[in-house]
Amino acid sequence: MKMDFSEQLFANFYGYRIFCGFSGGADSTAALLLAKKFQSSFGYELQAVHFNHHLRGSESEFAKQLQIPFQCIDLQVERSSNLESAARNARLAAWKKLLPQEKSAVVLGHHADDRRENLLIRLFRGSNSRGLSSMRSIAEVDGITFLRPLLHMTRKEIELFLKNAGICSWATDSSNSSGCFLRNYLRNSLLPEVEKRFPGASKGMERSLHALECDADFIDSFTAAIPPEKKQSILFWQTLHDAVRIRLLRELTGEIPTYDLLARVTRELERITPELRKIPVGKEQFILLKNDSLTFLSAPQEEPPTVQWNWRSEAVKQWGRGYFSVSTVSAVSPSPPECACFDGDLLPDTFEIGPVRSGERMVPFGSVSEKKIKKLRNDRHIGAENKLPVLRDSHGVVYWAVNVRNSAHAAVSDKSKHIVKFEYKEMK
Repeated sequence: MKMDFSEQLFANFYGYRIFCGFSGGADSTAALLLAKKFQSSFGYELQAVHFNHHLRGSESEFAKQLQIPFQCIDLQVERSSNLESAARNARLAAWKKLLPQEKSAVVLGHHADDRRENLLIRLFRGSNSRGLSSMRSIAEVDGITFLRPLLHMTRKEIELFLKNAGICSWATDSSNSSGCFLRNYLRNSLLPEVEKRFPGASKGMERSLHALECDADFIDSFTAAIPPEKKQSILFWQTLHDAVRIRLLRELTGEIPTYDLLARVTRELERITPELRKIPVGKEQFILLKNDSLTFLSAPQEEPPTVQWNWRSEAVKQWGRGYFSVSTVSAVSPSPPECACFDGDLLPDTFEIGPVRSGERMVPFGSVSEKKIKKLRNDRHIGAENKLPVLRDSHGVVYWAVNVRNSAHAAVSDKSKHIVKFEYKEMK
């Protein structure tokens, strides 16, 4: 039995609270036994958790025999075309409610056969090396750490392990024989036929999984080591392999990017232009490209804080549900209120972007005296609920109140040699 792997796995979680998903089947029973076996050595708390609408008495009795606290949780599974996926989502939501925020982990009974089936399912879906090797001995999903101590054991080895422990019967899920589920078809029909035609195929798949895991870990480590400032440079993105680009996109968006999105980003990266290009990558999420600058925007849920913007080095800057951009123009032309032009040589290098402060004033263009921004907003019928930002310098001097007026500071004149145009747009 390949027990050394499991012992080493549990050694990493000294002093944790460990919850074991326990259905009463062979896999979860073996996982619970292993967790119990190393509990005293590594000093963690252990609790068995059963998800079901109706508790079978055997699970409760087995946990009581092992002197393991037991809990049954009713699981409401939303009926959908993909019942397996809906059940996984329901379990994940239940784990998130149950687990404490710190020093906790969940033990699952997935084994080597499950991992091979998962490889094929991910292969059919077009996953990369990270997705193909996603079933790991230690994995984090939505902030929850999952442990799989049986990944190096086959189903037959698990059953032999249980019999050697004096356990000769376990619960069997009747749905495991149903051909309605893809995993069951792979387990009961396809993989046995493959093994007959290609003896040793299972071992070959294990070696491929190990190679894929190594490749994925290397690319993930390379991606994680990229400095934040480089991630904002189109020139740097142009040097990257697609394997790294797609991981950076996932890091930015928090979602698995489609190959169509990767192809579109790649096309846009091939050209550098002062034209502002906006690529939607999700609900209220965008990638903005301008000159050599790449910026990711995601609409926040709360009122955004004040931020600093060095507009000479950053072509685009997000604030709240909108973003500022800057470009050089040859002359001042009539423009909408979400734009403002200045003499770039007279501007400070850095602006502060933030909401209007109580009683804040500015000197509007064409005037010599200060006026309350609130009054200027009221004159333009802009309600208080409209949280439009202002640009101010480090001394608190307001240069532009968005959708209201630009100030008299750094005004464009006949002597201006460097005219810059600021724009502010809300995400749509």
